[in-house]
Amino acid sequence: MNHYAFAKKMKYYTIVYVEDDLLVRKYITEFLGRYCKHVYTCSDGMEGLALYKKIQPDILLLDINLPSLNGIDIAEIVRKTDKQTRILISTAYTDKEFMLKAIELNLTRYLVKPVTSEELLSALQKSVHELEEIAHVQLAKGYIYSKKSTSIIKDGKTISLRKKEVELLEFFIAHEGEVIRYDMLEETIWKDEVMTRDAIRSQMRNLRKKIGYDLFENISGVGYKFHIEHQK
Repeated sequence: MNHYAFAKKMKYYTIVYVEDDLLVRKYITEFLGRYCKHVYTCSDGMEGLALYKKIQPDILLLDINLPSLNGIDIAEIVRKTDKQTRILISTAYTDKEFMLKAIELNLTRYLVKPVTSEELLSALQKSVHELEEIAHVQLAKGYIYSKKSTSIIKDGKTISLRKKEVELLEFFIAHEGEVIRYDMLEETIWKDEVMTRDAIRSQMRNLRKKIGYDLFENISGVGYKFHIEHQK
């Protein structure tokens, strides 16, 4: 990737960086600040998880050994609901068991300390490449979901989505092929709001009309299953 083009792209991305070593955190933060306008840091695992939930960053850079909650635990929690945030893990150790775990968690890069600026730059470039790949999701022939504009592009025409419709669609995309129960939608999308099943069904009907292509399977009395029409 051309360095100028990479630097131009990076300024639009947000990073949360969790590292308990003050000197390492200061060095890496200064490096990240050359490229990103928004870099949020902390030194504690629980604080890092809270920061992730608040900021919803594009890239999450985690040390493994952290107070209160280690980097692997944070990555596991994040991956339960978020398949898109790019996760980079740094550690002073190489461990075969962890490497296998890293694959399961769909980590972008595993960095062994001391991390050089060249290695970190390469990891960030890979993160940007992966983010660009998932920015547009091909739902079916002629139907694309644009994560950047949070809209459906149908045969070149843009169809706007409301906030809850965006949250619903992105949740289903992240859990393609899984049975999503009504209570999961209520807890994840509406959280503290009280939603009846009829209200959820109404929201789903609106979303399905906008997509214009039935990618949702009704699971009677349970919820829905979402299928992307994969092109051959």
